[in-house]
Amino acid sequence: MTDRSRRVAAGLLAAAQVPAAASLAYLLTLLAAARRRPPPPPAPGTPRVTVLIPAHDEGAGVRATVASVRALDWPAERLDVVVIADNCTDDTAAQAAAAGARVLERDAPDARGKGRALAWAVERVAAGGPPPDAVVVVDADCTVEPGLLRAFAAHWAAGAEAVQARYLVANPAAAPAAAARAAAFALAADVRPLGKDRLGLSCGLLGTGMGFTWAHLQRHPWSSFGLTEDVERHLALVLAGERVVLASETAVHSAMPESLDGATSQQSRWEAGKLTLVRRWTPRLLAAGARERDPVRVHAGLELVVPPQSLLALSAAPTTAHADQGRRASVAILSSVWDSWSEPNDSRKFGSTKSIRVLHRDFCRAGSFGRHPSDGVPLYELWVRKDSGRCRT
Repeated sequence: MTDRSRRVAAGLLAAAQVPAAASLAYLLTLLAAARRRPPPPPAPGTPRVTVLIPAHDEGAGVRATVASVRALDWPAERLDVVVIADNCTDDTAAQAAAAGARVLERDAPDARGKGRALAWAVERVAAGGPPPDAVVVVDADCTVEPGLLRAFAAHWAAGAEAVQARYLVANPAAAPAAAARAAAFALAADVRPLGKDRLGLSCGLLGTGMGFTWAHLQRHPWSSFGLTEDVERHLALVLAGERVVLASETAVHSAMPESLDGATSQQSRWEAGKLTLVRRWTPRLLAAGARERDPVRVHAGLELVVPPQSLLALSAAPTTAHADQGRRASVAILSSVWDSWSEPNDSRKFGSTKSIRVLHRDFCRAGSFGRHPSDGVPLYELWVRKDSGRCRT
C-alpha cells in the first residue's frame, strides 16, 4: 500500500466517521426506545386465517413447522395450513401432507423464488373459494408460538393491516456461529423493530412471521421477487403510505447454522442486493417523505444506508488497546470495501488489492458476509487477530 493510497484511505476513514457516528446514534436511539407497547385488547372474533408456508426442499424439517402451526391457539375450522412445495426435488410435499397440511405443488423452474411462490399461492387461495380474512407467512424452517394468531388478530382488530412478529433464534447455545447469529438477531430482528415500532415508525418485514389482512393483499399484491423480497415489499408498502406494526407479544423461532460457513452462506442470502435497494428506493422514499412530511417514509429511506453492524463495530477499533492495529485494519477494510462497492463487476477486486495486505500483518480472515448478487464479491469481511487462537490454518 503506497503512502498516497494510505493517505487516501485514511482520509476516507476520517470522512466516514460522521455517517458512522450518526448511524451509531440512530441505533442507540432505537435501543433506548426498544420497549414493548401494551398489547391491544383481544379481538372480538376469530377471523379465518390461511397460513402459507413456502418450502423448497424442506422435507427434513417441514413437519415440525406444520405441527407448530396446527398447534396454534386457534379454532381448527378457522385455520387453513398450506405448504407451498416450490420446485422441490425431495419429499417436502409428502412430509407436509403427512403432517396435516394442505399442499400446493408448484413446478416453475424458470420462475423460482419465495416471492413468486407466495404470489402464485395467494392467487390459488383466491381462486379456491371464499377468501380468508387474513394471510400469515411462516418459513418452513421456523416454529411459531401458540399465541401468534391471537396477537395478530388483536392488532388487525385495532386497525393494523400488516403485522410482524418478533423473530428469535431457537438454538443460541448450539455453537459459536449460532451464538453469533443470535447476538446479531437480538439487534437486527428484535431490538431495532421494537424501537421503530415504539417511535411510531414502520417496524419492517422479516420474511417470516408476517400477517396481512386480505383487504391489504388485494390493494398490494405480492410483487417483490428479488433476493431480499421481504425488505423490498416493506419499502413498497411504506412508499404507498402503509405502516407495518410489530406484535411484540409473540414470536417465531428459527434455528441458525452451527458452522461459520453455514452462517456466512445464510448472511450472504440476506444481505446480497442491499446496494440495489438503496439505489432504487432511497431517493424515492426521501422525496415522498419530504413532499408528504412523512417521517415514516424518510426513516425507511435513510435506514437502508445504515452500514452493517460489523463495520460500525470497526469504527470503534481505534479506541481499543490495539489502537494502531485496529486503525490499520479499519483503513484496509474501508478501502477494500470501497473498491468492491465502486467496481462491483470486478470479481477480482476484493481480496487482491494492495490495501488488504495491511490486514495480513496482524489479522486473519474469519468470514465474509454479504455478496454482490451478480458475481459473489464479498461486501465486507470479518477478521480476528492472529494471536487470538482462532485463525484458520
